[in-house]
Amino acid sequence: MSNLTKMLTIASAIAIAVAIAIGIGISGAATAAHADRSGAVAGSCEQRFDQAVETYIRTTHERDAEGWASVLHPDVTVVFAGGDVLYGKEATMDWVRGFFADPEWTQTFDELTRVVDGCRSGFVLFDSVYTPAPGADPKPLVIGLTFTHERGRWLVLHNQDSNGPAAGAHPAVQPHP
Repeated sequence: MSNLTKMLTIASAIAIAVAIAIGIGISGAATAAHADRSGAVAGSCEQRFDQAVETYIRTTHERDAEGWASVLHPDVTVVFAGGDVLYGKEATMDWVRGFFADPEWTQTFDELTRVVDGCRSGFVLFDSVYTPAPGADPKPLVIGLTFTHERGRWLVLHNQDSNGPAAGAHPAVQPHP
C-alpha cells in the first residue's frame, strides 16, 4: 500500500470516527429518508464543499486570517511536516495571524484528490510548494485537509502537512454509499 493510499485511508477513518464520536452520524431512519431524496441535497453539499476548499485556498493567498478562520472547526488539529501540532481553533489562529503577517512567503496548491461523502465528510489532498521569501529555497509539501459538515457548514477538522511532493499514483477514490 502506497503512502498516499495509507494517508487517504487514515484520513477517511479519522473523519468517520470523529463524525460518529461527535454525533454527526445519521440514524437508520434519517439514512432511509436521505436515500429517498433527490440528488439535490448531496449536490448542494458538494458545491458548498467546493466553496469551503476555495475559501481555504483564497484566504491563504490573500492572507485573510478571519476569512481563513471561517472554515475552521473549533476542535481543529493542525500537524506540521516537522511534527509540531496545534490543538483547537484558538491556537491555530494565533499561529496563522503571525504567519499571514509576513508578506514575503508564497504558497501553491495543486489538487491531487478530492472526496466528498454526502453531507458528512470531505477530504482534499494538495501538492504544495511553500517559499519563505523571494530567492529562498522552496519547500515542497503534501497537505491533506479533512472536513466535517456541521450545522450546514463545511469546516476543516484536520490539517496535515507532510514533506512533499506526494509519491505514488493518485488513486481515484469514490465516496462511500
